[in-house]
Amino acid sequence: MSKPGHHPLIGKRVSGPDGRIGILVDVIGTTAYLRPERGGREWPVPLDDVEPVTEKAQDSDTLSVKLAAVNKRSRGEL
Repeated sequence: MSKPGHHPLIGKRVSGPDGRIGILVDVIGTTAYLRPERGGREWPVPLDDVEPVTEKAQDSDTLSVKLAAVNKRSRGEL
């Protein structure tokens, strides 16, 4: 059992079992607590299911955000 606040991925972008990406904010026992990158309510996930987000995944996330903005602009929403 790890102590709260003593995990090498705390503060890093990680993905949970459902594919959502968040910041690992704490680990208590076998439960990891992730928070959305832009703030919001934490959610618990099994620690064994947490994986660090790779550079490739980060690039994909950035591309998705940019594509969403382009789509909104083309629909006249921006």
